Amino acid sequence: MVEPETLEGQETGETSLNAPEADIEQLKKEAELAKNYKVRAEKAEALAAKLSNQVKQPAKNVLDVEDYIDISASLDGLDQREKEYLAQQHKYTNKPLTEIRKGEDFSLWQSAYRAKVEKERLTLSPSTTQDEAERPKTLTDRLREANLADKEKILVEAGLYKQPKRRFDPVNIGGRDLR
Repeated sequence: MVEPETLEGQETGETSLNAPEADIEQLKKEAELAKNYKVRAEKAEALAAKLSNQVKQPAKNVLDVEDYIDISASLDGLDQREKEYLAQQHKYTNKPLTEIRKGEDFSLWQSAYRAKVEKERLTLSPSTTQDEAERPKTLTDRLREANLADKEKILVEAGLYKQPKRRFDPVNIGGRDLR
C-alpha cells in the first residue's frame, strides 16, 4: 500500500524526505498572511471608527440674515423658470447666486429664454376679438345712440315701423262728433 504523503509529494515533484520541510514553510507563510490580515483589519477598524465620528457630527451650514438678503436680491425680478435655472447652476458650480446672475452665460440664457417666452405668448394667444371700429353696429346699438327722429328712420329702413294711416270716415263712438 502507498502512503498518502508520498503520493502528494510525487505530484508536486517533492520526495518524501522534503515533505515535512514544505509543510513547515507553508505554515510559516500562512502565519505571516494571518498576521498581515490582522494588521489590515485593525487599520480598517480604526478608519471606520474615524469616519463614523465624522458622520455623527455633520457640519451645520447656517444662513445669516445677510445671506437671505443676498439671495432675495439676486432672485428679484426673475420668473420661476429663471430662479430654477439659477438654483441649478449654483448646485453644479457652487458659485454665489449674484455671481452667476451677473455672468455672461446667465445673461445669454436669460435673453434667449425671454425671447422664447415672448414668441410663445404671441403665437399661442392670437386675438380673435374685433375692434369696435371694425365691427358693424347692430340694430340695437344704432337705436341706443340715435335720437327719436333718427330712431324712427332706422326702424322704417329695417321694415319694423310704418306710419299710422288716418281714416277719412271716422265712426262716432259715444255720441260726440269727431270732425
